Amino acid sequence: MGVNNAGDELYAIEEVKKLRATDPSSAKSWIITAKSLFPNNFNIQFEAYKLEKEANNYEEAAKCFSYIILTFQNQNVELWEEVNELTSALRAPENEITPTQEFYVKMFQHVSYDVQHKILMLTVNNTENSLNQCKLLLLVLKRFPQALVTHSPRLLEMIADGMKQNPQKYQDLLVEEALPLFYHKSPDLPAGLVCRIFTTSLEYYIRQIIDEIKCDTNEIWKKIFQVLLLCGQIQRWEAFLPFNKSWGQDVYWDKLIEIVSSSAAGSTQVLFYATTLFIYSLHCYIKNCDTRPDELQLNHVLVEGFTNWPLERNDIQSNEPPQISLTTAVSKDLSKAFVHAAQCWQLLNTEQFQRDFSKLLLTLPLSPWISRFLYDLAIYFGHKEEAKTLMTEMSIKSSLVHNLLKLSLNLLQGPLTFEGFKCILKILTDLPVTQGQLLEHLTLKVPRHMIFIPLAQKALVQYCTKAIVTCLSRKLYEPNCPDETLGDLLILLQVDYPRDTEMAEQIFALIATRRSFVFRNFSAYIITIDFIEEFMYMWNNYNDTINFDFNASHNTATGSIATRRTRGFDKGAREDFRSIIKQQISRANENLTTLISNFITQEQIRLIHIMFGVEAAPFQ
Repeated sequence: MGVNNAGDELYAIEEVKKLRATDPSSAKSWIITAKSLFPNNFNIQFEAYKLEKEANNYEEAAKCFSYIILTFQNQNVELWEEVNELTSALRAPENEITPTQEFYVKMFQHVSYDVQHKILMLTVNNTENSLNQCKLLLLVLKRFPQALVTHSPRLLEMIADGMKQNPQKYQDLLVEEALPLFYHKSPDLPAGLVCRIFTTSLEYYIRQIIDEIKCDTNEIWKKIFQVLLLCGQIQRWEAFLPFNKSWGQDVYWDKLIEIVSSSAAGSTQVLFYATTLFIYSLHCYIKNCDTRPDELQLNHVLVEGFTNWPLERNDIQSNEPPQISLTTAVSKDLSKAFVHAAQCWQLLNTEQFQRDFSKLLLTLPLSPWISRFLYDLAIYFGHKEEAKTLMTEMSIKSSLVHNLLKLSLNLLQGPLTFEGFKCILKILTDLPVTQGQLLEHLTLKVPRHMIFIPLAQKALVQYCTKAIVTCLSRKLYEPNCPDETLGDLLILLQVDYPRDTEMAEQIFALIATRRSFVFRNFSAYIITIDFIEEFMYMWNNYNDTINFDFNASHNTATGSIATRRTRGFDKGAREDFRSIIKQQISRANENLTTLISNFITQEQIRLIHIMFGVEAAPFQ
């Protein structure tokens, strides 16, 4: 073949094209000769590549493609189309790859390391779309880990810049694809970029926790701690702890305090570590406020507890936070999570961190958690005015929770008020279906304490009743406390009996001393056996001198009951008394929670008058 000019180059190409379909062997002979004669002719070299590609000969195609990439600086449009096809094939999911893409992948595997790297970097540098550029650079780093040191800062800067235009797509790219490449070999990055990586990752994962109700939160927290440790490695900080779901917050808090003690004031290290621990503790707190013990969904609400401390609450001067009583199986976890969140919050709101922490919070989607936490925090530290302000600003969907929080705030401010009692009436009309259990440790002998109350019937009625008893019991120390008040207290004390016996014993001792007692609601509401037996004891031991008036003139849940006054040795009185006692004993298994709830609701006008000295219309 005597070819020696430009026209001959075109002639050779045309001959190859003619013979490609009918005589592949001859076509290959032509192209081999043409390649040797015209090594710097792009069209001939590219035609040789296409011939090998059509023959599905990926090894020879790889050689041809490598020669083209290394030889020709001004790439032809056809070559760029081929490069784009190649990179698309490399990025395609394995289970969706086409036969053509499979060829490109196999061919790429036979290209040398240097050529592979050059192909991909040429593609990166000639791609105008920023997102595609990031994806291609990721492809480079995944295939060439050695290039991490060189190209990772560029990739992360590009992703950070891209978030200004399309936050979600670039966040996905950073967290799901880019950061996992660096967990075993951290790159050198400027501090500002590390901060952006941390906050972006935190925001991404918090949205997952909030939006994806059924997600594995333990797995997400494991990833958050991985990012935190990566940032620490890049900045050469003292290492924090990895995530372990079996560790309590105590372990992390102790480590944080250890790091704080050896760090400079206001260090970014402490800011990152404390913020992560704060959000982790806050999430555990919010999550456990809505848990499912015994397969029944029960929300928990932090409320003011009751004390029998000798000093008035307003006289107590203490900077110590209140004790939190354990009320249910999950209240221990709730308490620890809340306390650690509170400790982190206090640390992060000191002068050295407050400004940076506030800025950081603004970037994170924590509003649904923070508003509730800040209110609980104000209550916890006894900041009454702040709690009142937060109450008006807080958006609470549940009217039950709203009224319970208002009642708790009312009790924090002092004795139960008329407004607090109205909250009780609203709570009793909005009780959940779940019965639940009565709570232990509702009252402690401490200056102040709090409880996590489960939103269940028994616990709520017990709490509301205790608030009324605490208010009414003040009447016991007044001269000539009316029989009516003593009777009301006995009715209400049934809920917490025998957990609280001291006041009941005091009332019965007072009745015995008086030798006369008018108790119109006895047959309607007294069903506790011990109380009934106490009246029997007084009747049998003081029947010559004691005078009971159990006359009832109103309808109750058990029907209309009318009894005569019982006194002395009158035979009719004895029979009446026995009849009443027998009737009350037969009711001992009635639902006490419902009974006391009905008592408070039905006797509200009278109770309001006794406790607050005001006349009021019945609550609707």
